[in-house]
Amino acid sequence: MLLYRVRVFGQPKAPWRRVKKQAQQDALELGLGQFDEWGKFFVAVPGEIEELHERFVSENA
Repeated sequence: MLLYRVRVFGQPKAPWRRVKKQAQQDALELGLGQFDEWGKFFVAVPGEIEELHERFVSENA
């Protein structure tokens, strides 16, 4: 299973989420995410949504 989180300049700004829409909501709340006129979600630079398989995520991350 993939996990998702928001990062800015490579630093995590939100916890790992099991659902991508939750990470998108985090980005929106941080002022980094937007929907374009067609409803496609994007994250503004310098932000990103990191995706990582849960087996590579440590409990402390």
